[in-house]
Formats: sequence, structure tokens, C-alpha cells
Amino acid sequence: MSQNNPIQDRVDQMLLKWTLAINTPNVKIVRILAENDDKQMLEAYYQYMLAIDTNQQDFVLILSAPFSTQKEYAVTLLQELEEEINNWNNAKIPESIKFQTITWKADYSLENVDNPAHLLIENLNSFANYLQPEKKIKVSIVLNINEISKKDAINWFTNVLNTNMEPHLIFAINDTTQYPIYNDLAKAYPKAVYTIVPEFNMDAAVEQMSALGDPTATETPYRANLAKLINGVKARDQKKVQYAAKACLDIAVKALKKDANWLMQIVTVYTILYNDQLGYKNYDDAIYFADKAVETAVKSKGLIKPEMAYRLVGQTHLGRGALYQLKKQKNNALNDYEEAAKAYAIAKDYLMQCESLRLAGYMANKMSLKNEATQYHLQAYNLKEALGTDLVKSSTYPLIVLQLLKDYNRNSFLSDAQMDTDMKPIFGEQWKEHIEKSGKLTKKIKQ
Repeated sequence: MSQNNPIQDRVDQMLLKWTLAINTPNVKIVRILAENDDKQMLEAYYQYMLAIDTNQQDFVLILSAPFSTQKEYAVTLLQELEEEINNWNNAKIPESIKFQTITWKADYSLENVDNPAHLLIENLNSFANYLQPEKKIKVSIVLNINEISKKDAINWFTNVLNTNMEPHLIFAINDTTQYPIYNDLAKAYPKAVYTIVPEFNMDAAVEQMSALGDPTATETPYRANLAKLINGVKARDQKKVQYAAKACLDIAVKALKKDANWLMQIVTVYTILYNDQLGYKNYDDAIYFADKAVETAVKSKGLIKPEMAYRLVGQTHLGRGALYQLKKQKNNALNDYEEAAKAYAIAKDYLMQCESLRLAGYMANKMSLKNEATQYHLQAYNLKEALGTDLVKSSTYPLIVLQLLKDYNRNSFLSDAQMDTDMKPIFGEQWKEHIEKSGKLTKKIKQ
């Protein structure tokens, strides 16, 4: 039996709503009122509409020019339209698709001082008639405006609706249920503005997608329950979290008898659980699950590939260390950061080894263990060759250099001259200024 793709089902349902909207008499603007979480799905739907092999019944064009002012917006949209036409004319189209070069040009002389939208509408009327002179097929223009004030939005589209639009020209605009900005426009023009409310429900779609596949394969029910677990955490539904977590662990423990790699999935579940409890500030419960994650990771040594096992060990110690830090159990946190650094060193994950040493140094300083802190920072500092220039610049490595600059204890091990020799090739002649700036920019990073 074939299985329906839940994502495609939602796209098809949306396409039906879209088709009904654009074919409703007198509609000039289709307002898509969606949840904030549906933004990515809505963008995917727009891309679907752009495809040349879909079943939709209109010509669709997406314009994403940013809104600046009422007057300039029309110009920037027309400039983007001409760019899109140029892209079309130079695109490689399959021979099976009927293709014609578009020779239409915008006329920027059609301005109206009383209505800034007039320039755009007159040109789009011309463009729509060029494409569909018989006016039997709709020309739909999606205005993908990311940032616009409510006042500007209402003013602009009121001006649009006060022009003479061709009957086969349609606009589409985005709105959100959390922060709707077009409610007043829809109320003022109930016949011209048609509101679609998508029913994407992506959390449910992800769960359904996860359940697709061979029902006899262990991965299928595990993926489905993992999706339920993640959605339960997101919805703060403890009952769902507990049920889905138990299901995931039961499946993973059973599968573990045949494949030790399932240990990684068990760690994943415990990690999700301790992060969930962290969200409720239930630190003791969070540490309980973090303990389970560490225990499972340690068991993986000798059972799965070494680099994977030791990364897992490093990851879980780092996570538990952060929880101990929140609980102000400094000694426990320091021990975990040390163990993480050792594990990442064996895994040759130098970036995470460096970060673990930085955190160990931070914690040692908090415990007034100045000599130990210096040694942690020096170990991290000496990873610069292993990291490479790009990672040194883009990671928290500059924070380590900054700490050593301020640390008088390091002079016995690392001189100012040596630091100058080391850092100039990476950060330039003014490397100290660069390091200071990096420190200021990253002060808000949680230790």
C-alpha cells in the first residue's frame, strides 16, 4: 500500500484554497494568515508554485524587494520584476516546456503624485495583459515583504486597491496570527481582500513524516516517537514527553542488542530530557538525566567507532558540567569540563577540546585556582595549529588569548614576545586590539 506524503498533502490542500481565492470574483489581494512557525512551509509552498510542472492554474511571480518608502517601493518592485524577466529569458528551460522570450519593459513615466502605487499597478496591468491578453489566466504577484510597519502596509495596499487593476491581476501578501497587520485592510475591503488560513500544522506533519517507511524497520517507530518527544518538549506537554521518551528508550534498548550504535540514540533521548527539565529550572531532574547520558556515553567506548564514542563522552560531560555550573557545584562542573577536554582530545575534535579547556579555565578561576586556570588556558592556546586560522578566528579562541593577556602567571610559560610572534600572522599587527574587541563582543556569551 502506498503511503501519502503528509507534506505534499498539505501543499495540495493549500493549492486548493489558493485556487478558490484567486478565482473568487472581485478579489484583488489574497492575504495568507499563517502561524509564525509556518514561515518555512509557506516559503516552500511559494517555491512549489514557481515550478513549471505543477497543476496550478495561474502564472505566479514572487517579488521580495524590501519596503523603504511609499514612493520608492513601486520603483524597487519594478526593478526586481525586470531582473526576474531577465533571469527567465536567460534560463535553461527543458525542451518539453513551451518557452517564449519576454520582451516587456517597465514604463517608469507612469507616476501619479496622488497615489504612489499607481506606477506599479499601471505597469503590472500592462505586464499581465502582455502575458495573458485574453485575461483567462490569473497573473499572481506574491509580495514577500519581510519588514513593514502596520501603518505603511495599510497605506500602501489601500493605495493599491484605489487603482484600476486588471481583473486577472492578483496580489498575495503574508500575515501572521500572532502579529496581524492587515486586519483593518481586510475589514475595510471585505470583497477585495480574501484571507486564507493555512492548516500546515508542521509539528503533526513531522510526526507523520517520521512514521513513513517500512513499519517493520526499527528506525520507523523510533523516528515517529522521537518527533513526538521533540514536539512534546516544544509544547511543554509533560505527559507526551514522558510517553514518547519511554517509547524511544524501549525501542533503542531492544535494538541495542543487535547494533551498539543505538547507544547514540539513547544519549540523544536523555539529552532532550535534561534540556526539557532545564527549561522548567528543575536542575536536580536535569542532572539525573544528564547522569544517564554520561553513563550511556561511557558504555559506548569499545562498542562503536572510537572517534564517535569519545565525542559522545565529551558532549555529555560538557552538558552535565553546564548543569553543575548552574547549580553552583563548581568542583563537579570543573571535573566534567576536564573529562570533556580529555575525551575530545582522543576524538581529535580540537574545536570542542579548546572550548572545554576554556570552560575549565573559567571554572578554575571562579574557584580561585589561578595556577590551574593558567594551565587550562595554555593547553587551549597551544591548539592553534591544530585548529587552523579560520577556526581560531571564528571560535571562542580569542577569549582564551584575552585571558592569557591578563594572566601574570603565564609569563613563566608564555612570554609577551612569543604571543606577539604567534598572533600577528593570524590577527595582524594590531592583534591585541582585535582580541580586545573580540572580548567585548563576546562578553554576553554565557560561560
